[in-house]
Amino acid sequence: MHAPAEAPPVRRRPPVAALLAAVLAVLSAVVVAFFGLIALAFSNGMLEDGVWLFIAVPAVLALWLVVGAVLLVVGRSWLAVFLPAAGLGGMVVWGVLEGTIGADNGAFLILVWALPIVTAVLTALPPVRRWVAARKAARSA
Repeated sequence: MHAPAEAPPVRRRPPVAALLAAVLAVLSAVVVAFFGLIALAFSNGMLEDGVWLFIAVPAVLALWLVVGAVLLVVGRSWLAVFLPAAGLGGMVVWGVLEGTIGADNGAFLILVWALPIVTAVLTALPPVRRWVAARKAARSA
């Protein structure tokens, strides 16, 4: 009888796309926090009519991005980065289409707000998902 063949060991180091996605996730969180702080400062504490949602939702997504970046780098979850990054990216697209973002803010702000979209795309790449799945399988074995 032959012994079952051992699977090759899983690389501990994440793929380049995962590392880049983690860096962009943290950068996205910092940018969202910075612009959220500016929005809060300009509101003078007047957060009626649901305006607080435009500050609270990105803040929660930014915190989720930082936690997700750590989980991605250790190979635990790619969805922990993808979901908040896609959520922030969706908010950006909605803001641009509505005219709230980008009308008089300049191209630089749109480029900065595109960080979560690029983060989501990098996180969802097949090599990243395969690496996370292999790390999970190696941990459970």
